[in-house]
Amino acid sequence: MRLRSTTGPASFRSDGDDTGPSHVAPGSVDPLVVAAYAADTPYVVAARAIRSSILQSYGETDRRSRACALIGVDCDEALAVLAANIGVVMAQAGSHTLIVDTNRAHPRIASLFQLADHADHQGTAIPGLLVQGTGSDGGSGEPIERRSLLEQHDAVATSSGQMLAVAAIHSTNGATSIADAISGFDAAVIVVRKHRTKRSDVRGLIEVLDQHGIPITGTVLV
Repeated sequence: MRLRSTTGPASFRSDGDDTGPSHVAPGSVDPLVVAAYAADTPYVVAARAIRSSILQSYGETDRRSRACALIGVDCDEALAVLAANIGVVMAQAGSHTLIVDTNRAHPRIASLFQLADHADHQGTAIPGLLVQGTGSDGGSGEPIERRSLLEQHDAVATSSGQMLAVAAIHSTNGATSIADAISGFDAAVIVVRKHRTKRSDVRGLIEVLDQHGIPITGTVLV
């Protein structure tokens, strides 16, 4: 994984938090969620750098919680694994965190924490980390969301320090529907597939997010 910032290298400074891995029982979290087991691998260091960038991007609002969207293009599996690891390092920093998986057709994040894909807010083996799987059996052709995720998860988001909404762009799940779903979010991070994602697709996504007033913290190559 390589980081590329759209706001300059400074946005990926370390936040100085050297919190170690959570103490989890083997098998309670998928080994791909390496942040739950290790603190100093390059992948976890990169995840903490992304966390730092997200936290630095938050402005002052009246909400008790903050919300960031991780939007992936051409990288469903890598996006889910990255989101799970960022959720872990967020929680390790002492911030109650909710990860919302918006991939209706193939929800993945809950299973990384050995949870049911389609269940409501579930606690994980990581203290302070909740997962919401919004996928539904056979709902792949529907719009990503009919209401803002902030409205749908207001009660949980208010009690949590961070909300991470994880969205992947598909032919039936385009940039506009994603932007509508994350209306009111504080920041967005774009995750793209190295040597595969077209620049035109990324530019189109950026334009849509700009039109909706959603700040882009940076991009990540996976």
